[in-house]
Amino acid sequence: MIRLRGWDPVLGMNLRNARIAEQNPTAAIRLVNDKYATKEALTAAGAPTSPTVALLRSRPEVSSLDWSGLPDCWALKPNQSLGGNGIMLSFGRRRSHWSSSSGKRITREAVADHLRRILDGEFSPRPNDWAMFEPLIRAHPDLDRLSHQGLPDIRVICRGDRPQLAMLRLPTRFSGGRANLHQKAIGAAVDLATGRITHALIGRAATGHHPDTGEPLVGASVPHWPEVLDAARRCAGATGLRYLGADIVVDADRGPLVLEVNARPGLQIQNVTGRGLATASARHRRH
Repeated sequence: MIRLRGWDPVLGMNLRNARIAEQNPTAAIRLVNDKYATKEALTAAGAPTSPTVALLRSRPEVSSLDWSGLPDCWALKPNQSLGGNGIMLSFGRRRSHWSSSSGKRITREAVADHLRRILDGEFSPRPNDWAMFEPLIRAHPDLDRLSHQGLPDIRVICRGDRPQLAMLRLPTRFSGGRANLHQKAIGAAVDLATGRITHALIGRAATGHHPDTGEPLVGASVPHWPEVLDAARRCAGATGLRYLGADIVVDADRGPLVLEVNARPGLQIQNVTGRGLATASARHRRH
């Protein structure tokens, strides 16, 4: 256990791994590695998540896909990919093709080829995978204005059904529109009680404004915050995990949606929030 000046005790990698081994059953970890099965479990538990438009499990299903049944705007995802790899997005339909966020043509042939690559396991740790189409998520305007292009999300660390820490991850030009902190996205600490941003970092440097949009960050509120926390609380019961990271987005029309549940959430949230997880972990174990 590490203690930094002025901080709660920090949860290190070894202690985190011990907690995961102790509290996250193998079956629960296996479940959350399967995005489609996780979505079904979340739905059954009353946690909001994005619906599945189409699920493809084999090449013959690609050949028989009803292309006209796809919405104009969609997200195509591998079922078991890591780190957001292998995702293709459509932002609109133009007669016989779709358009990317930059307006580039996405042909049916390109989509079919991408589907086959997903099924062959190119983006998965396993040799074969499934492919899912979902409706495209569009960020709530209050969060969209704080981001550069991509989709911002909220990471909530939970011990059982108790949220412990929360941060908002905001894409930047340097992160290529992705909400990955190691690619220079912004990590913004969110107060659990109010849903307001208390401070923000790019890497280790503090920032009060988004470097690309110029929007002030400190004091901004995450919309639908009570519903965000409620969605995070439902993840433990849905999946069987007792220590987890819930990744939640706030859609402009549908509100909070659980995007993913992580059985081994990273520890960088402690750097972003300035709060250590070891005290919260010990407190949870005493209750």
